Amino acid sequence: MSDEIGSTLCPVSEETGEDDTKICPIKEEIDKDGRKDKMYGIIIQAIVIYLQETYGEETWEAIRQRAGIEEHSFSLHERYKEDTIVRICDAASRLIGVDRSTIMNSFGDSFVAYVSKYNYDRILKVLGRNLRDFLNGLDNLHEYLRFSYQNIVPPSFFCENEHKMGLHLHYRSSRKGFVHYVIGQIKAVGKTFYDTDIDVKIIKHEESADSSHVIFDLRFQNEGFDTQVNNKIDDKDQFKVPAYFFRNLFPFHIQFKKNMDIVSAGSGLRAIIPNITSKNLLDVFILRKPVFQFNWKNKTRKAKKIMNSAVPIYT
Repeated sequence: MSDEIGSTLCPVSEETGEDDTKICPIKEEIDKDGRKDKMYGIIIQAIVIYLQETYGEETWEAIRQRAGIEEHSFSLHERYKEDTIVRICDAASRLIGVDRSTIMNSFGDSFVAYVSKYNYDRILKVLGRNLRDFLNGLDNLHEYLRFSYQNIVPPSFFCENEHKMGLHLHYRSSRKGFVHYVIGQIKAVGKTFYDTDIDVKIIKHEESADSSHVIFDLRFQNEGFDTQVNNKIDDKDQFKVPAYFFRNLFPFHIQFKKNMDIVSAGSGLRAIIPNITSKNLLDVFILRKPVFQFNWKNKTRKAKKIMNSAVPIYT
């Protein structure tokens, strides 16, 4: 579920939001070799196979030449210029006579079938018991893929406004032009792994010089939401864990207030940053993923997402 876009770096900031709460502005991260204009060949090769199987070898060759691409095929673990897919799409649209949005949608759809040949479908199948869980775990999936693709620079996703007939899916990226590619992937995953048809609409699309933010309205039978509602347990019935036990059990925990001031930290963190409990969380940590304005309100809305933070050097 990737176009390899936009892992993010959230710098320390004194900007304030609601109730004078400090927030982190969003800034795109450059990948490990100092470049953010590369993508892995597995994504491009999936497109090549789709064009060959759908339109024939001669048509693919004509598209390749018109797009000015030297490679006849692409190695799965090598990285290539990010504009390769855009050039292929433009050339295919002109030669085949299909609009770019439809072409990119087909590219995204075909990627799901292609990766199944390499057993990545096993990962997709266990990512969630239902479509809702899958969508909520997309960033976790990309973190797992780093074991095979170390320099992957993935997009960031998170869900909100869930209800029994769907949800809103946020998609953030440092590349542009892949919105319909993502739509194709989402629909293919729903149909292939969850036997679920998804109606996707774009309700917001913002672009800046180096990033893109899209909000999708996904309509489907959200069985996972119904399960979540039915399984809610009253707080008084939950097992209580003493605070001292929790703090000893998790040496890298952080406890902070609504204004983001740290009130407690595990022994492991205190060994690294001795005065951490006298500081504001945003003065100490940099939130890399998921990509959103990091404040108390958003933290509580997205509590189930993986939090990937970096700690700057303290003197």
